[in-house]
Amino acid sequence: MMKDNTMKGNKSKGYSTWKDIMSNSQITDIQDPVLEMEVSKYDFEDMYSDIVCELEGKNALKSYVDYYFIVNPMKSYVLSFKSEKEKNAFYDIGLNKKCVASLTEVCEGETEQEKNQRKNKKRKNKIKNKKEEDDDYIIIFN
Repeated sequence: MMKDNTMKGNKSKGYSTWKDIMSNSQITDIQDPVLEMEVSKYDFEDMYSDIVCELEGKNALKSYVDYYFIVNPMKSYVLSFKSEKEKNAFYDIGLNKKCVASLTEVCEGETEQEKNQRKNKKRKNKIKNKKEEDDDYIIIFN
């Protein structure tokens, strides 16, 4: 269990739920798993609402905020991911729920669906252009 009471809104025992974090005035920002920078906890909740709704302490340790985050030792108003492992586990919840883009999609700047549409359009244009090119030439065989 986490001994730091700043995450628990001064609870003496137990783990923090998302509701605890939202009502804790000492925590104002949370590290974004993709941007690697702090964002307002309200913006974080908007961006990752489908993930944070799972952090209500209903079943396993992974359903608590404390599993993923620690209070940043340099900025006591910020929650930071404990490590890459926890950051990836948090993001995997969103991937499994299909509510966040894969990191490949984020890096490429397009979703898998958009990528497939672009490739199909490119392929159709290539076929169309090839047919047009074929029509431009007359081939004479001797």
